[in-house]
Amino acid sequence: MAGGVLLGTVELQPVDAPLQLPERFLPAFAGGGVLSAWLDGCLALWPLAAWSALADRIMTLPLSVADARSFNRLLFASAVEFDFNRGTVTVPAEQRAMAGLGERVLLVGAGDHAELWDPARWATQAGRRLEDLDLPAAV
Repeated sequence: MAGGVLLGTVELQPVDAPLQLPERFLPAFAGGGVLSAWLDGCLALWPLAAWSALADRIMTLPLSVADARSFNRLLFASAVEFDFNRGTVTVPAEQRAMAGLGERVLLVGAGDHAELWDPARWATQAGRRLEDLDLPAAV
């Protein structure tokens, strides 16, 4: 973790056991965190401060927009808090199935959170080139 930013990609032990996070990720989750479904078919591990900031932003989405209501429901319904003792996180069976996690699991640093990926799904994401992505002008 460089300057509070979660970085890098690491293969973890099988997902049916509690996942042991690498030492460099431990400080971000010292106070616990939230595991949730996330975009592109992965799961996200949120440090409590990052989860709180995300939740605040999501709760400002307009209730009059059906997709905003659905996003809100799906994200919060999938979320589970975890107490981060011994540096491990247990991924419930429902979340494992949602992300297609099997014998191999990749932990991917994503800045303010970390993501859990099935290696085949991650290979699709990682095969994209940064310059080919359509980003907002602010980036």
